[in-house]
Amino acid sequence: MIKATAPRFCPRKRCPYYQAADNPITKDGTYTTRTDATPRQAFYCTPGKHRFSETAYAELFGKHGSFKEYTQTAKLTQYGLATEAIADVLEKDPRTIQGWQEAIGAKSRQFHLFLCMAVGISLMALQMDELWSYLRKKAQQLWIFIAFEPHTSSGLILRWVLAPMPVPLVYSLV
Repeated sequence: MIKATAPRFCPRKRCPYYQAADNPITKDGTYTTRTDATPRQAFYCTPGKHRFSETAYAELFGKHGSFKEYTQTAKLTQYGLATEAIADVLEKDPRTIQGWQEAIGAKSRQFHLFLCMAVGISLMALQMDELWSYLRKKAQQLWIFIAFEPHTSSGLILRWVLAPMPVPLVYSLV
């Protein structure tokens, strides 16, 4: 298990201590919002003398959704639902869902880069491949999808999925 923590910094661009590494950021209680009963962590920028939310570190800051709605949006996107379909399910405007999807994607890229640096992996490219065969009858196809890093000497396999239906598998690898 990786136990790496990123240093906290002030995410407020107008603060004179914005992203300063030597700035002591402390926890400053929790709070809830009108749209979400889940407690959120508040932080305090000591030299800048202001509070900010844990969501200020993410692109989701100011998007006015609940953590549950963000999670549902990410899951439904992974299953391949269109933005309009997700908006219909969550009873939101499609532009709101699109903003959440963009913010979740940006945060996912940040997390991926942090994880690769913490583990020491440098992924230059990711390659996916699939193959299939059948069991007894051609109607009983069995697919395997593999995601691997082709530039390492061992061809590091990052993920693989084995199942009878090909379409949902591609989304589970991404």
